[in-house]
Amino acid sequence: MDAQLEYTVKYIFICACLAVSLVSYRFCFSKRDCKFLIAGMFFTAVSDYFLVLRDMDYTGYYIFFLAHAAYILRVSGDTRRSVKIMAAVVVCTAPLYFIIDRFIATAIVYGCFFIYNVAANMRAFGKKTCAIPKINRSIIMTGLILFLLCDVCIAFFNSYRYFKIPKETTDLAYPVFWFFYISSQFFLSVSGFDYAKLKKT
Repeated sequence: MDAQLEYTVKYIFICACLAVSLVSYRFCFSKRDCKFLIAGMFFTAVSDYFLVLRDMDYTGYYIFFLAHAAYILRVSGDTRRSVKIMAAVVVCTAPLYFIIDRFIATAIVYGCFFIYNVAANMRAFGKKTCAIPKINRSIIMTGLILFLLCDVCIAFFNSYRYFKIPKETTDLAYPVFWFFYISSQFFLSVSGFDYAKLKKT
């Protein structure tokens, strides 16, 4: 398949996931939850536009931080506190851009957001008062696990830049991280539906 066509097909799938999340707003278990889900999917689609179609990696990376921020706020019980923590992460890690390689600095900031995202979800899901239905929690966690596997593969894919690993070897991770990434987006896109109501219809 032609490379540009391949990227276009992949991006269409990401946009389709955004469309699914928009549809879920009509059938969601919580309007607030779904708004943050849609925001996360929207920022993901914008990020991938720059990453996949425009080859503007850092613009894509920075916009993707907003996707993680939306998913963190989705499960946050204290929005102000979560915003303050995310702002603190940005402020504290900003000096890294003047000290180390830009790619590594961006990876560290991204890692902080991803870890906070996972921690926020696990903390919320562990509460007895969690308003997110169990099936939706399972779907979200499945999406996050696939997301994590995708990021591990991406790290290996880029490892040739800093370690003596043949690029031919690291390139093997390319189809794998795309599989995990697309799968993760699918699970996240359907995580806002009220499945209890859908069963009754």
